[in-house]
Formats: sequence, C-alpha cells, structure tokens
Amino acid sequence: MKRLGMLFLILGLLFTAPGLCHGLSYTNYFLYNQWGGTWQDVNKSPANADDDYLCWAATAANVLAWGHWGTSAHPTSASIFQDFVEHWTDNAGYMSWAWKWWLNGSPPPYNTYAYIDVAGGGNYFPEMSFSAYYRGASGGNLLTTLDAWMHQGYGVGLILRKGSSSHAVTAWGFSYDSTTTVPQYKGIFITDSDDGQNALMYYSLTWQSNYWYLGEGYAGWQLYGLQALKYLPLAAAEATPIPISPTWLLLATGLLVLGLQCGRPRPAA
Repeated sequence: MKRLGMLFLILGLLFTAPGLCHGLSYTNYFLYNQWGGTWQDVNKSPANADDDYLCWAATAANVLAWGHWGTSAHPTSASIFQDFVEHWTDNAGYMSWAWKWWLNGSPPPYNTYAYIDVAGGGNYFPEMSFSAYYRGASGGNLLTTLDAWMHQGYGVGLILRKGSSSHAVTAWGFSYDSTTTVPQYKGIFITDSDDGQNALMYYSLTWQSNYWYLGEGYAGWQLYGLQALKYLPLAAAEATPIPISPTWLLLATGLLVLGLQCGRPRPAA
C-alpha cells in the first residue's frame, strides 16, 4: 500500500507541473482552461530574413488562431503568421495593427515601421468591428488588467521593454499566491517567437518601481503594455468569411507610440 500511495503521489506531482517550479501554494490560471482551445506558439524561421522583426505578427497570429479568427485558407497560427509575412514589410509593429488589418483590411496609421507592401490580404471579417473586440493598456498594475481581461475571454499579447529594445510575446496564464485575499502575482506563462521552441514557458515576476519585471532569461525586461483581442464565439466563427477588397479604411485608434523593435539583428549589407 505504501508503494501504491507513493506512486499516486508522484503521478499527482507530475500532472500539476509546471506549478512545481514556483511552489505548491501557488495557483495557476490558464486562459484556455476557461475558454477552450490551447496555447499557440509560432516561431520565426532562423533562415528567413523576411520575419526577423515580426514578433508582433507572430503574437497576433497566436491570438487569432486561439480565438477562432482563422479562415478556411488560414486555419492555423503558422498559416496566419505566413500571411503577415507575405503582405507586410519586415519591421517593428503592433498586434493591434495586425488584428485590424486581419479583420477589416485597415493599414497601419503610418509607414515609419511595418506597413503593407503586398495587396490582397486581410479584411477577412469585414462585418466585424475591430474596436468591439480590441483592448489596449499601458502603465499601472498590468497583471491585474491581464487577469481581468483573460477572465473575460481576451487573448493577450505582452509588450516587453528593456532600454530601447522592445519585444512581443503571447500570454496564456499566470500564477498567484492563493493564500492571500488580494492576488499576489508570482509568474506568467508565455509563448515566444524568438526562443526557437514550441513550448509554454514560465517566467517569475517582480513588482518594482511601478512595473512588473520578468525573471530568468528575460531578467531586466519590464512589462510595458498589453494588447488584447476577444475570442470569436464558435457560432460566428463557423460562418467562414469571404475575403473582399476594402472599400473604406478605418482610422487607427488607441495605439501605443513605441514600435516593437524585436528579433535578430539584420545581417550587414
């Protein structure tokens, strides 16, 4: 009986991982456990010079695929990301730009960073209002905001910043101390287009000088902003949209002023 009890204990511990790495008293929340689906993780190609700086597009593709915003031609996060690669320049940008183009065909508000250089993509959900599904935030206790948005069905992209460098990753959950009345956040679960892995990664969090800072491999990087897109209910997603050319362009609103400078350095000319 003792051996059998020990076996059940070991199996139980295995199935609670990755909670083991940050203490048994902490509780994990995962977006997909509440709203369905699973985490997505598009990785940029190490041999492809056309996607070096498209971390924001990879993050956008992850959220679109999870949130039922795919199409019959682009049903996966990988194929959605490839559509961005084929139609946008390889430069810094925002998830909001990608989502607005995907839904309504709208270009970015300016061409200083990434812009559309190949026509014929986007506008896959022209009947849907981008502003009705989008949210953005910067500053303040962003973990509290992320917590609330995930519980409301939003897929969330994180804008990370360290000095003059910025990067975008996809958030899928977080851990917190379940023994306190007010949640004490301890870590965050993300997927990252730059890590070369198809894996859900955990990073510890520290609150310092009014920002959340990540630990481990992202030590020194602060959580600078959130951009989020709400999932599309399956009943609406099952009516596959037919791409059409936009007859009017929506003005860009609610965008942060910092372009996401991310990815590997370009090779010297």
